[in-house]
Formats: sequence, structure tokens, C-alpha cells
Amino acid sequence: MKPVDLAFCPRCGTGGYEFRDGAFWHCPSCGFTLYHNVAASASVILELDGRVLMLVRGKEPRKGRLSLPGGFVNPDERAEDAAVRECLEETGLRVDGLSFVGSWPNDYAYCGVVYKTCDMYFGARLSAPLAELKLDRDEAPDFRLIDPVDFEWAPIAFESARKALLAWRGMRG
Repeated sequence: MKPVDLAFCPRCGTGGYEFRDGAFWHCPSCGFTLYHNVAASASVILELDGRVLMLVRGKEPRKGRLSLPGGFVNPDERAEDAAVRECLEETGLRVDGLSFVGSWPNDYAYCGVVYKTCDMYFGARLSAPLAELKLDRDEAPDFRLIDPVDFEWAPIAFESARKALLAWRGMRG
């Protein structure tokens, strides 16, 4: 799937820019290659009394559906640090004891552009009571505590998150 059409080469301005191998654009005039690299995201699977904290998305893509606390990894940031930072920004909750669950590819459609992502998921422990939950209402106007038996049918925004939740459930035994 071609993520976006580029009509002109960003280096020389010539038309005829070609998308190749599902991964990059190439200019036949000057030879410039522009790669469409995968964006990295990191999210937290936070268990509370046998259920998982999920956020109701306040923004597109998939507004109104459920997601895990998380977001894109910043330049020069470790995925683990991004997961902790994003959880704190979106929920006000501090977590620790991260354990890697896995990573899954995802398509993130935003403003007419499909971004390929590698979504990394970590299990974590809450280091403060749930009473300290302070949602970033722009990002997540509400939350749900979802029982692991409901992962298959819950209105989860991204299939990568559903796969991560099912893997996490399987790891718990």
C-alpha cells in the first residue's frame, strides 16, 4: 500500500517521482531516495484487580474506540521510557516494573496518510492508587476497565493492541 503520492522530488523538483518496493520513493532524474520508515510506538498494559485499564480515544484515528495508554516514541527516546512517559501524560499514573509483551505492525491512518508503525507493548505495575487517575481529556475523555475474557470483542481501536492483549493474557497463564 502506497502511503501517499508525492508528485515532485523534494531535492530537484522534477516530476515523475516513483514509489518502489512498498518502502521508498526514487527520483529517476537526480537519483534521490526518500524512505518511508516505520514509526515506533510504545504502550502500557496496566492490570488493576484482574482487569486492564483502557482509554476511550478522544482523537482520530479511531476516536471513541478503546486504546491502551501509549503513543509515539520520540527521537532519541527508548521505547520503555516512551511507554512510561505516555502513560503519565495520558493518565497521570506512574508505572514501573515494565515487562516486554511483544511488538506488532500496524497501519495508522491520519489525515489521509497511512503511516506504517511498529507498536511495542509492555506490561506494567501501577505505582500509585487508581484514585490518582487524571485523564488528559483531549487524548482520552474516559476510561474502561476491561476483563481479559472480553479482549476478542471489545471495541479496540487497533488490531496490534488486541494482539498484544491476547498475548499478554496468554503469558499470565
